[in-house]
Amino acid sequence: MALSATQTQTITQPKYAFQIPEKVGVAAPSTEYHIPLQLSGALDQYEQNDLTPIIGTQFENINLAEILHSRECDQKIRDIAITISRRGVCVFPKQQDLTVEDQKLLARKLGELTYRPHTSGLAIHPLNQTTMPDGTVDPELTTLARDPAKKLVKQNGFSGDSKVKKQSHADGWHTDNSFENVPADYTLLHMKTTPPAGGDTLFASAYEVYDLLSEPYQKFLEGLTATFMPPGHKPANIADRMWKGPRGSPENVGADLRVSHRCVRTNPVTGWKYVYAMGHHMEGIDGLADVESKMITEHMERLVTENHQLQLRVKWHPEDLTIWDNRAVYHCATFDYAAKRVGNRICGVGEKPYLDPRSSSRKYALNI
Repeated sequence: MALSATQTQTITQPKYAFQIPEKVGVAAPSTEYHIPLQLSGALDQYEQNDLTPIIGTQFENINLAEILHSRECDQKIRDIAITISRRGVCVFPKQQDLTVEDQKLLARKLGELTYRPHTSGLAIHPLNQTTMPDGTVDPELTTLARDPAKKLVKQNGFSGDSKVKKQSHADGWHTDNSFENVPADYTLLHMKTTPPAGGDTLFASAYEVYDLLSEPYQKFLEGLTATFMPPGHKPANIADRMWKGPRGSPENVGADLRVSHRCVRTNPVTGWKYVYAMGHHMEGIDGLADVESKMITEHMERLVTENHQLQLRVKWHPEDLTIWDNRAVYHCATFDYAAKRVGNRICGVGEKPYLDPRSSSRKYALNI
């Protein structure tokens, strides 16, 4: 029988501390607060190497396809999900046995075993779905394939007829599907073809960005919301090309991809706060003057780009699978390659963003 998150709470005593305020705010009617999930030890047999002290873990000699079809599947996948949410990113090399259907099953289980609402499933990109060899469309699969001959110059800084080089790519950081009413939880990218060099993906810890802020600044951001919308995606520009129907959640519908989310969220798996108001999908901070909003946006970008301790650079090899929690990290592609790069991406839909007044920062919870 599948091990549910609710069942886990009844048998596991959480060790992570909550900050209990003197007055706990009243939750919205749809908000359900959760106890942080704990590891069962099901993964102790596998070699795990932290890639940095703050972010990233690599699993060695683990076959996810075998685990998915084993009797211990749910317990192991649940522990994998918890590890990803704590570490932000996990790398699984040499997953050549993993099919697209396995990848989808893994994406479903990562969420279903860790508080994903029953109304959430796998994300469907509003515009980009994959056409299979037989001509059918797989709406839940996004094949990331770049033609360097067509895209390299533009992505390296030239745009249209402009010959002015772009000297900063700080605006490339983002989280997946932050423009949806119910955004992404786990993203799974299975790389199939890699260039000899380049094409790395950079990650940055959203937990650590929150921890770097002073307490007054943290409280200030916790009271704000931000509006998200992918640049250039006004309804009039995309309505005729949009996916018709829900995109992984009954709340993710229609051509209007503008939504307001909290600037600081709680990850339900860990119970840790993190800064969500970040990335090129964000238009600005609600209720602030443009200059004030820009100051916050630029400050968040500086925290990410100027603090190497919160960054991770993943170098890809064929058949590597990397999974990240969009409620724990930001990521950014590197368009510096001149050969073919192809990967299959599956993305889960999580919960509607919320801030649990009992939740704490990562460093407070870990007593570091």
